[in-house]
Amino acid sequence: MNKILLTLSALAIIGVSLPSCNKGNNNNNNNNNLVIVPIDRSDTTSLSSAIPALPMSLDLSSPPMTVDTFATKVDEFIGPYGFNKNQMTKVVVKKLRMNIENVPSQTFNFVKDTLMSVQIYVDSFGGTSPKRVAYLQNVSRNVNVLEFNVDGNDIKDYFRADYMKIMLGFRTQENEAMDGATKFRVNYTFEVTADPSK
Repeated sequence: MNKILLTLSALAIIGVSLPSCNKGNNNNNNNNNLVIVPIDRSDTTSLSSAIPALPMSLDLSSPPMTVDTFATKVDEFIGPYGFNKNQMTKVVVKKLRMNIENVPSQTFNFVKDTLMSVQIYVDSFGGTSPKRVAYLQNVSRNVNVLEFNVDGNDIKDYFRADYMKIMLGFRTQENEAMDGATKFRVNYTFEVTADPSK
């Protein structure tokens, strides 16, 4: 599980991986047994192909495309906090930020500016029930950083599986291209809540 990314296969964008943990906190929130652990992850991904400047918009949102699968290996990271993935009571994405790292002239103009410009989903490997975790409305023009809104949806069941997949939905902007050499830095914060007494 070395990445969670954004590869638009034929047209792709994002990456992720579950890994380095910050120090967890014991939290009494009406339950003395609850433990809350923040997990921060930053990863860079390269795209598998360019997006050409086409005269029409491509719909890559329905259904959302799978851009990556990864081994969750949750126990490896939460074990030091005194619980395992079967004791997780909730997992949510708290923050998601993406920026273009290596091509100064490249922007997110290849994403069509709509009421729901970009949506990011997770699902179990081989699953058919994606759950949205983040979205961005109205992508500004000429920007190379995107700060996503997070849904706060509980995705613990996906983290309990051995493998997860990341899915992405958006429409391409007419006559706007994406350089195939572009690298994206994706920063995630997950929050894992668990009850070690379970």
